[in-house]
Order: sequence, then structure tokens, then C-alpha cells
Amino acid sequence: MSMDKTGIFFILVMMGFYGMAQNPILHKTDPGFVYAADPAAEVFNDTVYVYSSRDVEDAVSYKTMQDYVVLESSDMKTWVNHGVVLKPREYDWAHGQMNAPDVAYKDGWYYFYFPYDKTHIGVAKSRNPTGPWEAAVTDKITTIFDPCVIVDDDGQAYIYGNDHKVDIGDPGWHIMGAKLKDNMVELDGPWERLSEETVSEAVHVFKRKGVYYFQARVGPVTKYWMADSPLPKYATLKGELAPDAPKAPNHTSVIAFKGEWYFFYHRGDVNDGSFHKRSACFEKMTFREDGTIEPIIYTLDKD
Repeated sequence: MSMDKTGIFFILVMMGFYGMAQNPILHKTDPGFVYAADPAAEVFNDTVYVYSSRDVEDAVSYKTMQDYVVLESSDMKTWVNHGVVLKPREYDWAHGQMNAPDVAYKDGWYYFYFPYDKTHIGVAKSRNPTGPWEAAVTDKITTIFDPCVIVDDDGQAYIYGNDHKVDIGDPGWHIMGAKLKDNMVELDGPWERLSEETVSEAVHVFKRKGVYYFQARVGPVTKYWMADSPLPKYATLKGELAPDAPKAPNHTSVIAFKGEWYFFYHRGDVNDGSFHKRSACFEKMTFREDGTIEPIIYTLDKD
């Protein structure tokens, strides 16, 4: 699906008019509605961008996931739905199931990391956070499940994921991390195991006050770890961060925006959804004095 500027503006006006600062972010009655899943939230230029995979209307499995959408907000209340902005299957080397993505910025370029065939990681790039996107590579840059990319304060970039469906290193599934080269499309060293505990999937990493937070789904719940380095051996498990998402295996991300922290996730019990038709949502996140996190409570119809 594509959308012209008139359509995008209409969605922005209508959402502002009705005051839809509530969960889910998009409602099925919105013009241009899409099932936006696996939300990877980022903040660029004082604006929030949520990069999501897309579940199709008649989905009964994840095999139909094949492109990516972007949601945008400058206040976490009104949202612009840009619709589908990236169709990796237009590249002759990318095919198969395309699940959770991530986007990072470095040296004037936005890099869009997307899986194809579930675990092969391709990259597109753009001068603008919403595109248009062009292929940055002609083949996979690595193999991992659920990629997450951060650029640290010193400019060093890291890629994370887990070895679910991929045979890397020790037996079992763990949080994995590796350095990226300055070009953002090549590994700068091997994958390293970062969690002593096994995880299921949905790895995400963020940094706050010099502390690195690692989160991943373990069975039905999302747990989190803390460490003082981006590639620790091993990060310290702190406990449960969020319960099982309603009618969906959870995939989460975290941002700081205008002095507040937000936790993004998806759920399948809204918008006539299902396990395979999920909608992006968010909650405020609160930290304790010792840096640990108050467990997330899911809500609907936020004010």
C-alpha cells in the first residue's frame, strides 16, 4: 500500500481531531489502517518513528509478512501513518518471510535492517527517516533472529539478536551481539554470547545513564538484563519486564522522548486482530533509583 501526502495529512488531522492518544496506536477505522507489528521505535530529530513489520488482513500465519510500515509522531498523541515504505522483495536477493526490523542513524544515513527468510539480515538506506529507501547491500550482511542495532555515544555501532533458528556458538538460544564496521553493513568481529540464560526471541537493547539494558522474550514473558558494557559476558538478569502480550508473542522496544521513557509492544486482541494480526501499542516506563525498571502494565484507551 502506498499513500500520497493528502492521505497522510488527512490521517494526521483526523487523529488529532479525535484525540487518539490511546492504545492501539492505529485503529481499524483510521484511513489507511494497517496491522503494524514488531514495533521498533526510534527518536530522530525530536520525532518518534515506529518501524514495523506488517500483518496482512487475511493472515493466518507469519509467512505473508513481506514489507514494512512507518508511524510518526512529534508528541506521542497524534500519529502520521506513512503506510508501507519498504518492500524488500523488490530486491532480487531478498525473499521469504520478513519479520521484525530495526533502523539506526549514522553519518547522514538512516539504515533499515530487515530480516528475510526469517534470519538473513538485509539493509536498505535513506537520507530521510521515512525513505525512500535504496538497497545498501546486494546480499545478507549476517544471519541472526530479530535484529536490533544501536549506535553508541562514541559512534561505534552494534547489532544484536538471538540465535533462535540459527546455529551460532553454544547450544541453546541466547542474547547475541557483535560490532558493526563504520559502513554499518559489515560485522567487525564475531558474534558474542551476552546472556547466561536462554531466551526465546525478540531481543532489544537500549542505553540509559551509562547502563546497557537488554530485553528478550523468555517463553511468554519479556525479561530484562543490565550491564556496564555493550558486549558483556554476561549481562545480569533482573527479572520480568512485561507479561505475555494479549493474543500475540511479544516483540518490544524502548525509547526516551522529551524526558519520558516509553515501552512499545504489540497485541492481537484489538482491531479484530489475532495471533497473526497484531497492532502496535506503547506504555510509559518508570525506572527505580537503582536503575531497575518497574514492571510494565498493559493498558487500552490511554488518555
